[in-house]
Amino acid sequence: MIFLAPTLATIAALDPAAVAGRGAPVPFVEYEAENGVSDGALIGPDRRFGSIAAEASGRRAVRLASGNRLAFTLAAPANALTVRYALPDGASGTLGIYVDDRRVATLALTSSYGWFYGKYPFTNDPADGGGHHAFDHARILLTQPIPAGATVTLRPDAGLDWIVIDLADFELADPPRARPKDSLSLLDFGGDLRRAVAAARAAGKPVWIPPGIFRVDGHVDVDRVTIEGAGMWHSTLTGEGLGLYGKDAHAVTLRDFAIIGEVTERKDHLQLSGIGGAMGGGSVIERLWLQHHKVGLWFDGPMDGIRLSGLRIFDMTADGLNFHRGVKNAVIEDSFVRGTGDDGLASWSGGEANRDIVFRRNTVVAPVLANGIAVYGGRDIRIENNIVADTLTQGGGIHLGNRFKAVPLSGRIDLTDNLLVRAGSFDPNWKYGVGALWFYALDAPIEADIRVTGLAIIDSSEEAVMFTGSSVSDVTFSGVRVVNPGSHVVALRSAGKARFSGLNVWGLKTPAILACNQTFRLTSELKTRTSACDPR
Repeated sequence: MIFLAPTLATIAALDPAAVAGRGAPVPFVEYEAENGVSDGALIGPDRRFGSIAAEASGRRAVRLASGNRLAFTLAAPANALTVRYALPDGASGTLGIYVDDRRVATLALTSSYGWFYGKYPFTNDPADGGGHHAFDHARILLTQPIPAGATVTLRPDAGLDWIVIDLADFELADPPRARPKDSLSLLDFGGDLRRAVAAARAAGKPVWIPPGIFRVDGHVDVDRVTIEGAGMWHSTLTGEGLGLYGKDAHAVTLRDFAIIGEVTERKDHLQLSGIGGAMGGGSVIERLWLQHHKVGLWFDGPMDGIRLSGLRIFDMTADGLNFHRGVKNAVIEDSFVRGTGDDGLASWSGGEANRDIVFRRNTVVAPVLANGIAVYGGRDIRIENNIVADTLTQGGGIHLGNRFKAVPLSGRIDLTDNLLVRAGSFDPNWKYGVGALWFYALDAPIEADIRVTGLAIIDSSEEAVMFTGSSVSDVTFSGVRVVNPGSHVVALRSAGKARFSGLNVWGLKTPAILACNQTFRLTSELKTRTSACDPR
């Protein structure tokens, strides 16, 4: 099969030029299945909860039956491949990888990490109905690089009734990193990470995870230790209940390896995070691959001072990351999140306020419940230059809320230069829409100094911006761009006050303002409004 031009590359199913300056800088090139060449069936676009296409990046995917194929022509060389796919519940199988019609690899596939049923917090029993969370990711490091211009074809092997492919990420992975000087190798301890960590802590030396796959079951205390690997494509920890946990909010450094768990269902009473506990004092976590945990990273404060960057967080049953209770001076940046079972990135001031939290240059795609980025209480928080795409149900792109018994929002909250794409949702409990950006004053009025600058909202599922709850005050918007909103530009479902300046709207099909609460004082360039809530 010969192609004349490379397959269109995208970021969150958009032309990369449309997202320039926002989101995580990643080394892979994303090719959506619908942009490839296939004799399979295109599914979507669809945003209905329970539809497989609704969970896909861009809300479209390609369904392959036995004998079908999907091909991409690469614009850049690659030696590593990640495929986001869905299988029927209970199925497993393999996908053949062909380069210019020559088979070069076989990718193992399973439905073990997909398919939840019933109502929150969900089960694995199909009898409960409401099947969702269909997609998973599989990855492979190839023995030889694929040159630019080559055609890569994916073909399901015999035994699979069908496979839905959402996208494929191709990258040129770096060679293995060198062993740090004076480090203790995991191999010197027979692959026993607990023994290696204890010895390294006593000696004041780092732990080295060489290339390979090492099984570690359960939690490992990594307090006051540095652990380094050869790279997220080369050094892998895997196991049941696997998690690296800080203990006393001391410094921890973790970098350049993968942590792949075996969590197949959501049980909120269990601590099943890939990384957890309390870490502080200048902790650094960078360039990790986290997959198949309940939560990728869950930090319980009090703790002060942690920086996270260059993470890839895939296929959680709950949150991608949560800063919970008394976390201060924390930064998550340059990280990519896709396919979480709850909020992609969250800050939850449960019992003690988080403060000085920064979410910067992250990309969050297709959380199957709740929000892309959520802040529940706390003070002095910055959310800047992020991309959130394809939220599905009971949430939106970015959410600020006084909820879940959080210490109320206060101080300065800045949302700067963020991009929300196909965000927001129809809430099945409320029977109305949730905004791509939404504010919820449930437990207490929101009275922080909130400034929203340079926000772009494209193709929202429902209204672009929503205020709900008791009262939301002192919100200032400037330089906001709204393109093709699913319904209104602003929905006023609370009391409060907000001011827009420099608002630009294209493709509006309904009245701009939905005024369910007539006491809300809105200053904006918008001239039309409805006097009653929508009838749904």
